[in-house]
Amino acid sequence: MYTATGQAKPLEEEVITEENVYERPDETMGFFPGQVLRDLFVMTLILLACCVLSYVSPAPLTEPADPATTSYVPRPEWFFFFYEQMLMFFPGYALIGFGAVVIPTIFVILLFAVPWMDRGPNYSPLQRPFATIIGLLVVVTVVLNMLLALSRIINFPGQ
Repeated sequence: MYTATGQAKPLEEEVITEENVYERPDETMGFFPGQVLRDLFVMTLILLACCVLSYVSPAPLTEPADPATTSYVPRPEWFFFFYEQMLMFFPGYALIGFGAVVIPTIFVILLFAVPWMDRGPNYSPLQRPFATIIGLLVVVTVVLNMLLALSRIINFPGQ
């Protein structure tokens, strides 16, 4: 784009043809119909794979619910395990709202705010301690929640 003297070339000199259109990174390619057809093909393959897997290995059905039983211990789904843990960390009626609403809201706001809090140009984790600590805390939270889910599955099979 620049000559040897450092001045910009006039735009009229460059002619874009079908042969050189892909050599320019700033030129765009059409999304429709090429990419749409590729996405449709991949989505169809994934749908077929899900249908085949659900036919080959169906979900197990258990006995119908019995409302008269007193031995059933209700357990939340895996994605609500951290809420149940919050009930253990913040016992009592006064602290339930704090553990169930305030703490998760602060966590989500911090996750959304991380890109604006650490705007450093470095990519090394050692040079970005704030982003590294937040990333490690997220990984630890997810791993602990997965371990909690596994312990519930092992300790309470069939529920």
